[in-house]
Amino acid sequence: MTQIVIGTSGHIDHGKTALVKALTGTDTDRLEQEKERGMTIDLGFAFLDDSITIIDVPGHEKFIRNMVAGVSTIHIALLVIAADDGIMPQTREHLNIISLLGIKKAVIALTKIDLVSEPEWIDLVEEEIRDILLNTPFEDAPIVRTSVNPETGIDTLRTQLIETASFVQNEKDRGFFRMQVDRVFVKKGFGVVTTGTVLSGKLSVGDDVVCLPEGEKRKVRGIQSHGNSVQNVTMGDRAAINISGLSKEQVWRGSELVEQGFFKPTKRIIVNISMIQGTGWQIKSKQRVRVHIGTSEVLGRITLTDSTLKQGETGNCIIALEEPIIAAMDDRFVIRSYSPMETIAGGKILDPDPTGSWKEIKLWAQDLSRNSDERYLQFISRHWISPKSVADWSSKFHITREDLLGSLSTNIEIMDELCVTKENLMKSKTLFTECVETFHKHNPYRAFIGLKSLQDQLGFSSTWFEVIKNILISENMIKHVESGFAMAEHEISISDKDKDKANLVLSNLSRTPNLVLTEKELFTEIGSSVVKILHALKAQHRVIEIQQGMWMDYQHLVKIQETIRRWFDTHDILTVPEFKESFGLTRKTAIPILEYLDKNRMTVRRGNDRLKGEKL
Repeated sequence: MTQIVIGTSGHIDHGKTALVKALTGTDTDRLEQEKERGMTIDLGFAFLDDSITIIDVPGHEKFIRNMVAGVSTIHIALLVIAADDGIMPQTREHLNIISLLGIKKAVIALTKIDLVSEPEWIDLVEEEIRDILLNTPFEDAPIVRTSVNPETGIDTLRTQLIETASFVQNEKDRGFFRMQVDRVFVKKGFGVVTTGTVLSGKLSVGDDVVCLPEGEKRKVRGIQSHGNSVQNVTMGDRAAINISGLSKEQVWRGSELVEQGFFKPTKRIIVNISMIQGTGWQIKSKQRVRVHIGTSEVLGRITLTDSTLKQGETGNCIIALEEPIIAAMDDRFVIRSYSPMETIAGGKILDPDPTGSWKEIKLWAQDLSRNSDERYLQFISRHWISPKSVADWSSKFHITREDLLGSLSTNIEIMDELCVTKENLMKSKTLFTECVETFHKHNPYRAFIGLKSLQDQLGFSSTWFEVIKNILISENMIKHVESGFAMAEHEISISDKDKDKANLVLSNLSRTPNLVLTEKELFTEIGSSVVKILHALKAQHRVIEIQQGMWMDYQHLVKIQETIRRWFDTHDILTVPEFKESFGLTRKTAIPILEYLDKNRMTVRRGNDRLKGEKL
């Protein structure tokens, strides 16, 4: 069963830890310092039942980063407010944090009612609570009055938490293992143990796992969950994972255990942030802030796409981080001011690893959508010249193949596993045909545009080029011609003004005793247009370019084929001297002709001799 995680929040000394102990029987103050000071300074964990974990997070301002680390994985907020104190500054800050991190459900525990002698005071506190919950996701959150000494309302609160948990809609499993490390310790005889809540996927004893940002792949030696040794953990489970060969210096709170191939550390992220209501802070470009994401706290500088962000405003920005973090698409985070420290904003990641020049990244950040499905479309559209596969995008977006395909709109085509918008598919086909047509227009006597020239002009990836080429051939839009492509209907027709020159070319080639003439020799007689006329005649299968710049009348080739075919009827080999003598050629002419015959498999070269080829 997937674990539901409940996180406590609220002002210092409002009774969170005592309340958790009354609910679960577990004292989450595990540190000696916590015992002495009577407050929680680090995350503590207890279990309401086999499927519900409670994370007790600190309420003291100094330890707010721990509170953010705990909240980042919870489904239900247990907001604790002492009846004798009422709402305090950190109560409001914690409420802002759980709202910014996208938590949708809350239960309000009104504690220490035994310390209030006037019932009307408790009614006033409840009214004040309802006021601060207005315009938040928790407007209708239940309020339960409790006391731990004497014990009052604890069973009611426990029942309410279980009922609320039954309505939690678990997030979809992203399909790969991921756990943010919130605690690290060394256990004698076992080595380093890391703890955290499994955000997605499954991990078993013996599996490989990568600890980031350290980056080395290691084996899982052992796993505990709910205090028991287990063979595997899945999404939502609290887990203590013992990893072979990992030292305490290589892992810390803020590290992540992940399945290999899905994440890499990043120091630049594109995000959408929302300023909290009522803050006196503004965010300006180049402002230094504290970013709390998962179990990490890092400093960073913000580059805005607009001039400033004020209370209640939302905008996209780029954050350059001073230390690497591990981030997934749509991860949520909190921003606190550098000094004095105050929660001022939060949001979610739109691109965890933006690429390109700084100018390109700024333009990209400005246009990115908060909506995940719309953003997936933007990413796919951006890479239309070199489309990525479904698997590539699944890894980039950190979601399963099935979820990706379900999220893609009807405007997406999957071509040989490559994702492309219908608009860009049509654009690619149009550019391809326009490129070929333009070549024909400027080179009317050339039969085809060469493969490499066409690829260079289009700039398509080789895979995408193949896809578009195959589509256009199947649609009878283009055709293969030798080592290139032409429009399907393309035929070369020699113009009236060039017909006389074409006839002169044919006359010269048919009459030459050497069987071949060079372009230079033909140029002397015909002029600068000779090359394009030769290519036009070649497309009409009337002449052959046996070697670059060396041409032959097609009928001469037919006669050569007939002659050597008869030769091989009575001979096994043909020597160069025998070939020269048969046609009255010099070596300078005979060798290029023989090499052409070799290339076209009419003959097979063995040393300096020729054997009969398969095409003869």
